[in-house]
Amino acid sequence: MKRFSLVLALAVLLSSATSLFAASGPAGLTGIGVYGSLGSTAGTLGGGVGLSLKWGSFPVVGLKYDFNASRFNASLDYYVIDAEGLASNLSYFLGVGAYAGIAGGSNGGNAAFDMGLRMPIGLQFWPVKKFELFFAPVIAIPLYPSPSFGFGAEFGARVRF
Repeated sequence: MKRFSLVLALAVLLSSATSLFAASGPAGLTGIGVYGSLGSTAGTLGGGVGLSLKWGSFPVVGLKYDFNASRFNASLDYYVIDAEGLASNLSYFLGVGAYAGIAGGSNGGNAAFDMGLRMPIGLQFWPVKKFELFFAPVIAIPLYPSPSFGFGAEFGARVRF
């Protein structure tokens, strides 16, 4: 039921963005979209769905719910290279950032918190002007509760303003 409520809330948020296709975005946004993830993009193995909010090259914010681990993640990235052209409708980006996640104490367990660093390296495909499809392998380095190394991928779509 919680998963359904979260997906419904994300859908309502996206559909209520009345100026989604306006020349300038709400609250200074330069892009908004949805994305999915696989692997360890924010510390733990899993997969989820999230909302991507972009204000230029910084900040690029990801708010995600991980279905496998019943956890919420937030990421904050700075795109060092943003939409550098490879071909007429293909570009790439390189980002550095941080993440934090919290898992609820479902089934009598304790709540867990983690945080770390991440580096997305991605490709963007622009099928039409101001609409991007992206795929980004992500290197994740959890720092708390214990240092380690992770690898995953994110994929999604964003509308640009």
